[in-house]
Amino acid sequence: MLKLMHTRLVRVMSLLAVMVVSLGALSVTGQAKTSKANQVKAAYIIDAKTGQAVYAQNADKKLPIASLSKLMTLYLVETAIKEGKIKWTDNVPIKSNVRKMATSSTLSTMPMAKKYQFTVRQLFAATLVGSSNSSAIALGEYVGGSNAKFIAMMNAQAKKWDLEANFVSASGLDNTDLTTYQLNLKGTSDTAQNLVSAKAITIVAQHLVNEYPDIVKVSNQSAVKIHGYRVPTSVLILKGQSYYDARVKVDGLKTGYTDQAGGCLVATFHQNGRRMIATTLGSKWKFTANNNLRLMLKQQEVYHQVAPTTVNYRVPGTKTTLSLVAASTTSAWENQKQPLQATQQLAVSLLKNRPNYLAARTPVMRLRLTDPLSGTTTTIQYVTPTAVTIGGPMQWATTTTVKQPLNLNLAFAN
Repeated sequence: MLKLMHTRLVRVMSLLAVMVVSLGALSVTGQAKTSKANQVKAAYIIDAKTGQAVYAQNADKKLPIASLSKLMTLYLVETAIKEGKIKWTDNVPIKSNVRKMATSSTLSTMPMAKKYQFTVRQLFAATLVGSSNSSAIALGEYVGGSNAKFIAMMNAQAKKWDLEANFVSASGLDNTDLTTYQLNLKGTSDTAQNLVSAKAITIVAQHLVNEYPDIVKVSNQSAVKIHGYRVPTSVLILKGQSYYDARVKVDGLKTGYTDQAGGCLVATFHQNGRRMIATTLGSKWKFTANNNLRLMLKQQEVYHQVAPTTVNYRVPGTKTTLSLVAASTTSAWENQKQPLQATQQLAVSLLKNRPNYLAARTPVMRLRLTDPLSGTTTTIQYVTPTAVTIGGPMQWATTTTVKQPLNLNLAFAN
C-alpha cells in the first residue's frame, strides 16, 4: 500500500513539474529566474486591423514608457496635418531652451544649430527614427501653441480613446531632466513622468499605423540625414541593424529608455500576412524579450477560421431551430496550445405569449470566444438571413436551456 501511494505521489509531482514548465514557456516572467533577457514589467500584442489581443501581461498597469510617448506626439502631428492646421513644409519655430537641450550629450540625438531652420517633416523624421527629444518638444509646441497646451491635447486624446494614460511630457523625458530646460509642466512633481499602460500605447500605435500607414515607411529607415547630420535609428532590430532577427522580421516602430522605465519597445511586424503590433515595457534587455515573445507567437498562433459562417441554432426554451449567418468575420487568432473557449448567448428578447416576427439581419445569437493567453474576448454575432417568424405558445418547450461552455469542434457538428 505504501509503495502504491509513493508511486501515485511521484506521478502527481511529475505532472505538476510539467505544468510549471509549460506555464513558464508561455510567460516571460516565468523565465525571469533563469534569464534577465526575458524580464518585462508588461507586454501586449495585437492584430493591428482587428485589435484582437494575442498576448497580455500586466497590460492595463500604468508604467513609465519613456520615448514611446512620442507616438502620441506624432499622432497629433499627423492629425494636425490631415486637418489642414499645419503643413509638412512649414518651418517650425524653435525656442532657445529647446535648442539648448539639443546640445546635451545625454538627451539629444540631433543638434539644432541656430543658423538652421527645421521643417515639420524633418522634425517628424528625427523624432520617430532617432528619438530626438528636442524635435518632439518643438513639434508639440508648434501644434499646440505651447508645451502645456500640447500636453493637454495628449491627455485629451488619451481620454477620448479611454486609455490608461497620463502625460506630462511630449518627449517622454521626466521632470528630473525637463526642469533644467524649464519644460516641466506646471503643477507636477519634481519627478513626474508619463505613466501609460502597455495596452494604451499599443492602441496609440494601432491608430498611427491604421490611419497613417506611411509612418511605418518612415520608421523603417536605418537613418535620416538632416542638414548634413546623420540621425541613426534607435530601432536596432530593423533589417541591417545589430539586433535584427530574420526569424521574426520587424519593419518599425519605436523604442524608449530611461532608468525608471527600463527598455521599452513597440515593434510592428507581419505574421500570417497580417500587420501586428508588439509592445514590451520595463525590459532588462531592450530587444530580446520582445523578440522572444514574437517568436513564441509565430510558433503557436494561427490566424484561421474559428467558427462556422452558418449555424442551425436551437433557440433556448423553444422547439424552434433557426438557420443563422455570421454578421462579421469568423476568422481570428488562436493559440494552438491554448485554444479559444466558446460560449453561446441569446441575443434577442422573445415573447412567449404570441408569435415573434424577426426582420432580416436580426441578431439572434452571440458566440463569445475567449483567449486564455490574453484574457480577451472576440464576439461573433449570428443573424437571420431573411425575415422569420417564431410561433406562439404551442411551439415553446417546457424547459429552459442553461448557457454552457462550448467545444468549438463539436458545437456546430449538425
